[in-house]
Amino acid sequence: MKFWLTLFFQIAILTIAKGQQQKEIMLSGTVFLNNKEIEDVFVKNENSNETTNSDANGRFTIKCQLGDILNFSSINTETKRKKITKSEYQSNSLIVTMTSKTIDLNEVIINKNAITAEKIGIIPENQKKYTPAERRLKTAGDFKPIHLLSILGGTLPLDPIINKITGRTKKLKKELEIEKKERLLERLKTLYKDDFYVMNLKIPKTYIDTFRYFCIENQYLVSYLTSGNKQLLELLMSELAVTFNKNLSSEE
Repeated sequence: MKFWLTLFFQIAILTIAKGQQQKEIMLSGTVFLNNKEIEDVFVKNENSNETTNSDANGRFTIKCQLGDILNFSSINTETKRKKITKSEYQSNSLIVTMTSKTIDLNEVIINKNAITAEKIGIIPENQKKYTPAERRLKTAGDFKPIHLLSILGGTLPLDPIINKITGRTKKLKKELEIEKKERLLERLKTLYKDDFYVMNLKIPKTYIDTFRYFCIENQYLVSYLTSGNKQLLELLMSELAVTFNKNLSSEE
């Protein structure tokens, strides 16, 4: 009888201890960079996949348990991982100090013996490669007032004058911009499926295409997308998603 009572109390104590350890809390924290609060740091609980961003005062709140690992990242800082200690868990507060990011450039190796179309004379060296829309715009030309000086000499190109009257050049420039944006949108669609926007960025499924258009209007995002820097691209997309969702909420 004594044995069973002892065993019962041991199991009860272990159950209570385990329950206390696994209790989820709403942890409050502040993120600093160079002794100043930093905004828009992306915070992710690696154990639960819960995410949030620091506000203008560097503050954030996130659900976590004792021993959970939080991941902190932003465009301008190095990524930092922090395991929640017992004292932080009990005090329900956390101070995080970030480090400025240093960007290492990849080594570029130039192969002087590489055979190219320019070297074997197929096309002139350093000739710019044009997309279809760029070729149409180049052929159309762009009218400038100085062209009027060539009228008497009979050397004035006629296409720019005709295009000035018909507005064709303006139309072709617009087509070129549309072509560039279509290529960027296709690249985003190839890199990230719809689930990424819904699960990671919390974008409503019906607004995914709208959010893609919103993204490619950001010159920094276009730069990261073009260069293939997925880490910076995803960080910036997470920040843009916060702004986008706030705008959606204010319109509803």
